[in-house]
Amino acid sequence: MPNSPKVLIVDDDSRMCESLKALLSNQDYILKTCNSGKKAIEYLNKDDFDLVLLDMVMPDMNGYQIMDYINDQSPDTLVIVISGHASIKSAIKFIKKGAYDCIRKPFEPEELLITVKNALDHKRLVSENDVINEKLIRTEECYRYLVKNSPDIIYMLDSQGNFKFISNAAERLLGFKIEQLIGQHYTTLIHGDDLEKAKWSFNERRTGDRAASQMELRLKVCDENGQFKDSKVGHLTIELKSNGIYEEPIKKEDKKFIGTHGVIRDIDDRKQLESQLKQAYKMEAIGTLTGGIAHEFNNILGIILGNTELALDDVPEWNPAHFNLEEIKTAGLRAKNVVRQLLSFIRKTDIKRQPISLIPVIKDALKFLRSTLTANIDIRQNIQDTADTILADPTQINQIMINLCTNASHAVEETGGMLEVGMQNVFLDEDSTSMLDPELTQGNYVKVTVSDTGHGIAPEILERIFDPYFTTKEVGKGSGLGLSVVQGIVKIHKGAITVDSELGKGTTFSVFFPLTEEEVVTESKTIEKLPTGNEKILFVDDEESIVFIVQQILERLGYQVEVKINPVEALELFRLNPDQFDLVITDMAMPQMTGDKLVKEILNIRSEMPIIFCTGFSEKVAEENAKELGVKAFAMKPLVIRDLAMVVRKVLDEV
Repeated sequence: MPNSPKVLIVDDDSRMCESLKALLSNQDYILKTCNSGKKAIEYLNKDDFDLVLLDMVMPDMNGYQIMDYINDQSPDTLVIVISGHASIKSAIKFIKKGAYDCIRKPFEPEELLITVKNALDHKRLVSENDVINEKLIRTEECYRYLVKNSPDIIYMLDSQGNFKFISNAAERLLGFKIEQLIGQHYTTLIHGDDLEKAKWSFNERRTGDRAASQMELRLKVCDENGQFKDSKVGHLTIELKSNGIYEEPIKKEDKKFIGTHGVIRDIDDRKQLESQLKQAYKMEAIGTLTGGIAHEFNNILGIILGNTELALDDVPEWNPAHFNLEEIKTAGLRAKNVVRQLLSFIRKTDIKRQPISLIPVIKDALKFLRSTLTANIDIRQNIQDTADTILADPTQINQIMINLCTNASHAVEETGGMLEVGMQNVFLDEDSTSMLDPELTQGNYVKVTVSDTGHGIAPEILERIFDPYFTTKEVGKGSGLGLSVVQGIVKIHKGAITVDSELGKGTTFSVFFPLTEEEVVTESKTIEKLPTGNEKILFVDDEESIVFIVQQILERLGYQVEVKINPVEALELFRLNPDQFDLVITDMAMPQMTGDKLVKEILNIRSEMPIIFCTGFSEKVAEENAKELGVKAFAMKPLVIRDLAMVVRKVLDEV
């Protein structure tokens, strides 16, 4: 295969190297692998590679150093960066250094194959274009070829601003025939809001040969019938660079303006990427804010739930206050799930799928929505009494329903209308599953529909509604993330989602979940005796009210409890007599010393000391790396008495 592209795979994980090699082995590529930066440079010195698949982090040098070497010694070699730790900033830095693309691990095999193919096609086209340019340079044919095939619009105007020439790209980008534009004034193409800016640019060319560099304008586009589209939804954002054309005078002061020429570049995709980047930064900031709010809110919930449960233990069931306290506890637990749902937006959380009954989850979501929607929206339920057991995370299913129903309500809130939720059983055969989603398997499904009688969705928009960041809503009405999040959750649950819409008649979303024969696990209504003990526990939290509540709970369970609101003081107390304690429970986010540092210090003193992390939210330490620190258990606030009793007893019994 003498003409086959040569691809070098560089990754310090030999298994990843072999996986990438196996994935690409069916293509017509010559493949080499290595596990270090030095070995990669050695290969690059010996051979010419068309493409390098480069891991960002290597044991002996980082990806930026390897990129610098490739840019200096092998500038024609394309690079695709593959990393599990890529951020937007690092990806932009690699792109600025010349990388063709950045892919984040884990990735879909099809995504990698397409990106590699596009990169090699790009290199081939560039190479072919170089050959063509060499053959046609300094010839009239070369200039004609370049103008005709330029991805940008090249144009020329006369002194009055009428088109004398415009290249073929105008037909592709604007939809007009060339003959429609020749002789027309340039203002016929300018978006109404940009007319003054365009006129200023043209008049500037009259006064000298200065170029209008990187001026942004919006141009009108036409439909297949040659008619202007509505400028609100049909326009092209372009970057304009133009120069004046003058007769060559004998005297400089006699220079005569005879028109302009320039280049019009389509920047719609670039503007969309910039918008997505801004949105990503905004979502990152929102994530940070939400995390902080979640931590504080979980502390507040811990105080509410803790005091409520302590009061329930003291107030007899015949007392009317007992019922009120039960209602407070129910509301607190519901708020706990809302916080969990918020956190699922800003960080990856493990979805714990279990057999659940779908009907109660849907009805609970509708009950919540009723209180938030305007009175002119009629909510109807068409939920058949049918099989509804699926493997799912109830919080995630609730998120789907809230999202779809909120979108439906927005469609009818101005004029009023109906929002209907339906559910029925369907059997999907192979033909049906292949049409819905090739990843679906044949079998029994439950179909959930959310319909509205609103204005509907235009056909040209319908194809994009599941794209990340795409939205037609005005500012303040949504982030544009909703439907892409819904689709992602549905796919995780092995299901599919479709949409049908007609302008003026409304929209229907249909969600398909595979049914399961597993039995729904229901919580026992019998009062189980809580596990107790008499061990000595050190509890550390900077929230005084939390400390007071947890101390009462643990003491009622029989434990001896020492509490500290200052982690430094807690460490000093432990250091004085480390053998007096059987268990340490500590919060994560605390002033003076964070929980992870406190854990390290305690384990340095007594390596086998059992420790429980108890936190409302922490980006710094998650459950998986908390175990690496030596922590025995990880508990999210707010903890109810039963949860606290169970986790404490479990850890102590394992010692």
